[in-house]
Amino acid sequence: MLLACTLPVMLGAQTNSVFSKNVTVKVEKTDINTEGSDFGPAFVEDQLWYSAFSEEEIGKLQQGDSEDVYYNIYTSPVDGKGNLLNGREVILRNISAGYHAGPVSYCHETGELFVTLSNYENPEIKNVVFQKANIPLKIIILEKSESGWKYVSDLPFNSSTYSVGHPAISASGDTLFFASNIPDKGYGGTDLYMTVRENGKWGEMVNLGEKINTSADDMFPFLYKGTRLIYASAGKPSGKGGLDIFYADIAGNGFETPNNFTELNSTEDDFGLVIHSDNEVGYYTSQKSGGEGSDDIYKVLFEGQFDLELLVRDTKSRDPMPNVQVNFSDGKTLRTNSSGIITRDLEKNTDYTATTELDGYMNDSRSFTTEGQSYGTMQIVLNVEKVEVGQKFVMENIYYDFDKWDILPESEVELDKLVKIMKDNPDWEVELGSHTDSRGSDDYNEDLSQKRSESAVNYIVSKGISRDRITAKGYGETQLVNECDDGVECTEEQHRKNRRTEFKILRMD
Repeated sequence: MLLACTLPVMLGAQTNSVFSKNVTVKVEKTDINTEGSDFGPAFVEDQLWYSAFSEEEIGKLQQGDSEDVYYNIYTSPVDGKGNLLNGREVILRNISAGYHAGPVSYCHETGELFVTLSNYENPEIKNVVFQKANIPLKIIILEKSESGWKYVSDLPFNSSTYSVGHPAISASGDTLFFASNIPDKGYGGTDLYMTVRENGKWGEMVNLGEKINTSADDMFPFLYKGTRLIYASAGKPSGKGGLDIFYADIAGNGFETPNNFTELNSTEDDFGLVIHSDNEVGYYTSQKSGGEGSDDIYKVLFEGQFDLELLVRDTKSRDPMPNVQVNFSDGKTLRTNSSGIITRDLEKNTDYTATTELDGYMNDSRSFTTEGQSYGTMQIVLNVEKVEVGQKFVMENIYYDFDKWDILPESEVELDKLVKIMKDNPDWEVELGSHTDSRGSDDYNEDLSQKRSESAVNYIVSKGISRDRITAKGYGETQLVNECDDGVECTEEQHRKNRRTEFKILRMD
């Protein structure tokens, strides 16, 4: 069964990934669990929402009385990393009264809350606890108002004869993943589906296909960074038993082969993993032994590491350069090995600059950061070029308006490259020379080129380069690079080659 609509609308640049090989996963108990069933964590603004019974309802269940016992939605505050803070209270009392409620999914972009509720249009299943029967579920959509959350609409696929639940909304609010046991559309049990909203209307429900779904239950989806689908499956052969947590990369119009999140799975049910946007904390539900009740919510800590692999190579030959000194902005100085490579650890949320220091070469630098980047190995390349005093380099794309010497915005990009070279090579002194073609008088061209050169030098000095390190020189038409002298008929392209800006190395130590 293939996807019938494009996957997806919500792909974006990936930031820190908890799936990197450089990430260590640790699991901790939480203080929000009860003797009953606690499940379905979800981040909503600065809170963790989840489903649970009240103490009174737990008491009734322990006595064998399930009448008027429903899952409520509870909230607990979290800090900026997603760590639970003190506090626990029921929310959505009016909306969820008389229904089992949760899990939910929140879209910050649209302000919409997608809520799973039991569907009691079928009176035969009323007052039956979630784990004890297949209760049809439905998804409703809420929006926050000044007085609280208000009902907006039902998902159009809701039915009293089958379940639609476990929403996972994309960051843009245009793509919704959910679970359903709708007859004749799936592979068996509960399958995962998606729907895309266009012009305010939800499109058809599309089965996610056989790579994701199995003949057993597949449910509790969560969309991670718009690039991976996390979900629970009871039908994958690599599972440990019961529901197990898997994740699959979104690729084109489908999915890559799912991976078992082995660090979290047990021989019991494990499901409902959600990950905070800061990538350091997540929560999931498990029935593994050692908990407070039948289902418990556990905290997951993702402890990531960054390291660097830096290559220094020759600009022209591309050969690696051994024994090159590289200075880092955090004070470390290292040398490349025989393969031209330096490896080192990096700190989280830190900016770095790496600069080569090699006599007789044009040195190079590169700035990079671990902030907002994926855990793992960062790879950068620095290029160095053998140079000598008197060597000239043509600067491309330096433009001026006719008969003008003001620096144009498009020329600033090229001049900034020279600024970087001067900073990477602090012992250099250079000459910046401006040249014209042969059209116009000699005196006019020399004066114009001098003004243009001085204008360029002034720009470079404004960027922090000492004026005594750079000299302005206007050559006019005295150093033509072709035969296009006075009186010689040439094409515009030939004249253009003579209108150039060069920098020349005057001193290197």
